[in-house]
Amino acid sequence: MDGTESLVDALAALEDQSRRLDTPGPELTGWLRALERYSEEFLASNARGPAYHGAGPGRPSPTPLPLEPAPFERVLAEYHGLVTTRSLVPTSGRFFGYIPGGGLPSAAVGDYVASLTNPYAGVYAASPGAAEIENSTIRWLIEMIGYPEGAWGTLQSGGSLATLTAVIAARETRPAAAWGRGALYLTEECHLAIRKALHVAGLGAIAARIVPVDDELRMSVPALERMIAEDRAAGREPWMVFASAGTVNTGAIDPLDALADVAAREQLWLHVDGAYGGCFVLAAAARERLRAMARADSVVLDPHKGLFLPYGCGAVLVREGERLRQGFAFTSSYLSDVHRDEDLSPTDYSPELTRHFRGLRLWMSLKLHGLERVRAALEEKLLLARLAHERLAAMPGIETGPEPQLSIAAFRVRGEGDAPTERLIERVLGRGRVYLSSTRLGGRLFLRICVLCFRSHRADVEEALAEIEAALAAG
Repeated sequence: MDGTESLVDALAALEDQSRRLDTPGPELTGWLRALERYSEEFLASNARGPAYHGAGPGRPSPTPLPLEPAPFERVLAEYHGLVTTRSLVPTSGRFFGYIPGGGLPSAAVGDYVASLTNPYAGVYAASPGAAEIENSTIRWLIEMIGYPEGAWGTLQSGGSLATLTAVIAARETRPAAAWGRGALYLTEECHLAIRKALHVAGLGAIAARIVPVDDELRMSVPALERMIAEDRAAGREPWMVFASAGTVNTGAIDPLDALADVAAREQLWLHVDGAYGGCFVLAAAARERLRAMARADSVVLDPHKGLFLPYGCGAVLVREGERLRQGFAFTSSYLSDVHRDEDLSPTDYSPELTRHFRGLRLWMSLKLHGLERVRAALEEKLLLARLAHERLAAMPGIETGPEPQLSIAAFRVRGEGDAPTERLIERVLGRGRVYLSSTRLGGRLFLRICVLCFRSHRADVEEALAEIEAALAAG
C-alpha cells in the first residue's frame, strides 16, 4: 500500500467518527423532546419549589474527561443533579436576595437559535442580518434612555465588561501622559465593577475620591463640587464622575441632573451605572428621576436585569458614539474581505472580536413580548417594593432603611448589634422558601428584599413577609 492509499484509509476511518458530531435529525429530535419534557418539569418545580437549595451535602467528586458518548437523558439528569438542586434559584419568583438574571424562556429560545445557526455577528459583512439585529437592539436601548443621534453602544457579557468598555472610551479622551494627574469621583455605594474596570484599564493608581452621600445614600453634589475645587487647587485634573442610577444596596439614584450640570461646567466625563436601575426609565413612576441619564457621557444598562434576560447581556451606551469606536476599532489583513470602515460592525465598538450572538435573545424577547409587557412588569416591581417597605415598617421589632427609590426594600431587626438580624436571615434561608441577602449601611447589618425577577408577584412578596414574621416570632 503506497502512502496515498494509507492516507485515504486513515481519512475514511476518521471521517466515520467525525461525521457523528453532526447529530442525525431523528436523534436531535429525541434530544429536543426530552428537553421539552425537562423544561416543563423545571418550570413547574420552579414555581412550587424553594428559592434556595444550599450547596448540598459536600462536594461531588470530579468527573473524568468523557471519552465515549452518553445518552442525552443521562447527561441532562447529571446537569440537574449538579446545578439546579444545589444553588440559589434566581428564576424563582421568591428570589429577593440579589439583582437577578431573569431567564425569560423567549431569550432561551433566542440563544438556542443563535447557537444552532451560529452566525458571526462581530463583523457586519460576515453576517449582515445578525449585525443588523445587534445594531437594532442598540438603537432600541438608545431610544429607551433618550440619547441623541450620534450615540452608539455595544452588548457585552454583563455590567462589568460594559463598565470597562465605558472606562476605556473615557480614557481615550486624554493622552496617556495626563492620566496620572487625573482625579476620579465616586461614592462608597458604587458597584465594585467600577473599581475593577479602572484597575484593568490601567487607571487604578489615579486618585479616586470618595464623595459623601446624603441621608438617602445619594452622592452629595456640594461635596463633589468642594472636592473638585480642592483637587484643582492641588494641581490635580478632575476627570470622571461615576454616578449610580440605582445602587445595588438600596436602589438609590444619585441626583443625575445636578451631577450633569457639574460635569458640563467642569468638563468632566459623567458615567452613569444603570446596570440595575437604568431600565426603570421605562416605568412612569421612575422616569423623571432617571431621564437625566441622557445627559451622561456613558451609561451602562444590564438587559439581564431590568429586561429580564438570562445572565450574559450587559450594554454600554456612549453619547458620542465615535468616542467608543476610537477605543476599539482595529483591523487586520485577514479580515479585509469582510471588514469595512463604512459598516456598523459590533466589534468596532467592543473589546471582543469573536463574540456570542447575544443580541438575538434581546431582539427575540422584545419581538415576542413587546415593550408594554416589560413596562408593566417594571411598574409592578416598583409597587411591590413599596408594599414590602410599608409592611416591614409596620412590623414590631423591624427597622427599615431608606424608602425605596426603585425595587429594593432594606430592613433590619431593631436594636443594638447585628446578631438578631443574623439570626433572622439564618432562619429564613434555613427554610429555603424565599431568598434574602444582607449588606451594610452605615456600618450596620441590613437585609434586602430586591424585587426584580419577572416571576415575582404580590403572592411571592406576601410569602417573603410571612417568612420574616415567622423568623421574628421564633426569637
